[in-house]
Amino acid sequence: MISVDGVSVMFNGSNLFSDVSFSINDTDRIALMGKNGAGKSTLLKILAGVNQPTRGKVSAPKDAVIAYLPQHLLTEDNCTVFEETSKAFSKINNMKKEMDELNSQLETRTDYESDSYMELIQRVTDLSEKYYAIEEVNYDAEIEMTLKGLGFEREDFTRLTKEFSGGWRMRIELAKILLQKPDLILLDEPTNHLDIESIQWLEEFLITNAKGVIVISHDRAFVDNLTTRTIEITMGRIYDYKAKYSHYLELRKERREQQQKQYDDQQKFIAETTEFIERFKGTYSKTPSGAVTGENVGET
Repeated sequence: MISVDGVSVMFNGSNLFSDVSFSINDTDRIALMGKNGAGKSTLLKILAGVNQPTRGKVSAPKDAVIAYLPQHLLTEDNCTVFEETSKAFSKINNMKKEMDELNSQLETRTDYESDSYMELIQRVTDLSEKYYAIEEVNYDAEIEMTLKGLGFEREDFTRLTKEFSGGWRMRIELAKILLQKPDLILLDEPTNHLDIESIQWLEEFLITNAKGVIVISHDRAFVDNLTTRTIEITMGRIYDYKAKYSHYLELRKERREQQQKQYDDQQKFIAETTEFIERFKGTYSKTPSGAVTGENVGET
């Protein structure tokens, strides 16, 4: 579980949002809603570790993998589509490469009793446990399936990424995120550069394969089909609804009607109180000017 604890963000001398707290569970699919400028993208960047809050913190398990797709991003220009997408597995490949290098060192070393040799053994053991615990996957097949799902043709795989528009490069970044199978996927307007078929594929993939997801999107159908929880940012606060987008709209309407009624009742009370004060502020008890008091009895 990932926790957001008392997060506040100051922007141009004022609070963008203040003392925000909520938890993200392993299988939550959350829609992050709010007006433009409310701080949705800022909160997503804080969750991703790209930005830091003014106050508060985000806590996550040590081995948790959080993957973030921003609105604007460019891939490198010197790779093919397939090579760039393969970077999704770079950690696994680097792990295997390091294991091979360390094992080569072990084959040539003879200082079996030295501390450095024992440290080498321990490092190889740790790497082996992690590497062989990973589910065996046909990585090429996974890459092909994901790229095709996002609209690429097989002949595109060997083309350089620089031949594609920013929207298609964004699809490559999205493919890399999906292939990592992270614990939490953060998506900022992921459907902007996708056609209908790719949106439907992404929606089904996230529902079927993803763990936690937080998404910002103006595609209401996509959000409603995908998410099961809605967090609204408004006026520097959050409102957390355990409801999909369409139900959230109903609950938000009820909340705003209640808030409006409370405001109207408050204004009515203020008006009545003010009227009462105005009516009686000049009325007070005083002695008539011609009254006889005890001080002048018997005087001549």
